[in-house]
Amino acid sequence: MRRPFRRRDALGRLTLSYGPSMTPMVDVVLVILIFFMASATLAGPEWFLDVALPKRESSDAIEPDPFALPPARFVVRLERGEDGQTVATGLGLEGASLERLEDRLEALVREAPRDQIVILFEVRDEAGYAGVVRACEACRAVGIEQVGVR
Repeated sequence: MRRPFRRRDALGRLTLSYGPSMTPMVDVVLVILIFFMASATLAGPEWFLDVALPKRESSDAIEPDPFALPPARFVVRLERGEDGQTVATGLGLEGASLERLEDRLEALVREAPRDQIVILFEVRDEAGYAGVVRACEACRAVGIEQVGVR
């Protein structure tokens, strides 16, 4: 029995292929692999770079006290009061005006060193931006530099 002739046009070739050719992808992967292997051998000596750290000048330098307490951290909540003004709760105050907060911060600075005080303001959504700025300025006015807002 005779077999029919096979088509030799583009449509005949398309029906013979069963998927994409993997040869170009394999070539690219092998080139990338060779590149990384070659670059890894060149980068080897750089793993042992000299580091220029400052040398300690004297061994009798003052070391920090391991029993020293960390700075005192105070959380003050700022929110909008009933009259629409920003009020503070914390540091022994409950719904106090910002003027009373300033007075309490001054008293706090008299009780403890300024560099040992950390103030963190928790701001409610309804608190006004101007009140938050005024509370931060009150801390700066008394010399408290470690102030955070969240």
